[in-house]
Amino acid sequence: MLLAVLVPRGNLMKRICLCAVTTLFLISLVAHSSSAAEKIRVGGGGVTPMHSVIWVAQREGLFKKYGLEVEYVALNSGTLGVQMLLSNESQFLFSTGALAITANLQGADISMITGGFNLFAFKVVARPEIKTFQQLRGKKISISQFGSATDFAVQASLEKFAIDPKQVTVLQLGNSSNRITALANGATEASLFTEPYASMVIKKYRLNLLLDMAEAGMSYPQSTLMIKRSYLEANRDKAVNFVKAIIEGLFIAKKDKALTVQTMKKYIRADDEVFGIGYDYFLGKHSEGLLSMPDRKGVEFVIAQLAATNPKAKGQTPETLRVLEPSILDEIRKSGFIEKLRN
Repeated sequence: MLLAVLVPRGNLMKRICLCAVTTLFLISLVAHSSSAAEKIRVGGGGVTPMHSVIWVAQREGLFKKYGLEVEYVALNSGTLGVQMLLSNESQFLFSTGALAITANLQGADISMITGGFNLFAFKVVARPEIKTFQQLRGKKISISQFGSATDFAVQASLEKFAIDPKQVTVLQLGNSSNRITALANGATEASLFTEPYASMVIKKYRLNLLLDMAEAGMSYPQSTLMIKRSYLEANRDKAVNFVKAIIEGLFIAKKDKALTVQTMKKYIRADDEVFGIGYDYFLGKHSEGLLSMPDRKGVEFVIAQLAATNPKAKGQTPETLRVLEPSILDEIRKSGFIEKLRN
């Protein structure tokens, strides 16, 4: 026996319409929620005061201003940053551009879309008894790890002073703390550090400064903003807005030293004097590098160094490896965005 339930036609239609509207609203709400919850993650490999352009942008809400929700991840190693980028655990990486070159030689699709610090940012320091670079012959120099920016910096320094790499022993000791300890106890005779660590160790251990690589004008993609090309092609608007946010962060950082130093304290432990040194060196002298692409000469140097041991690098150029992508900066510059911030 069938039981029929009679519902007036008008009421039924109202209910159908109500259900449809409710369903559409819920779908819209879920979609919006999913979009709003989508975070962009940027890794910072090898933290230096130059990263302040990102820290200040985050602190001042600039990413949200440009419609982005961004999470910053501080990393001791740029190599780890590349792994995160390639596995889509992050969307941007601010670290040494040499990593993009080595990754692309293995078939990756990473490109540098801005510069940052377009020179070697290292100062080569040595124990008190070592007073000249030439005295490093037969001695031990520590770096963070082979293939890192510190490794390329040592090779470039030896080349500058016409020292055969075979005449020194290069030791892979990891982070700055390990290298400082090795210098202090005499396990190594020299190492290299970025500011403010360089000033810290020189002052504390009475070390000698052998070379300021930036002052010497030695080109290198020390700090660059990197992205996977596949992500850029699918999310160009996000990339443009991300770069706009950190450029605006740069101008705020340069204008307000006190705010920037206060922001730096969250990521770097030091005293106020050392913070001032780091600020002046990275943001006072060299921060405009963010507004240009890495120097081609520095990129070619990395390729040449890699070619000495990696057959895949032989005959390669920045173009064949597709490691430079200037179109984002070109678009922003042509829009007048940078000039508006200057005025």
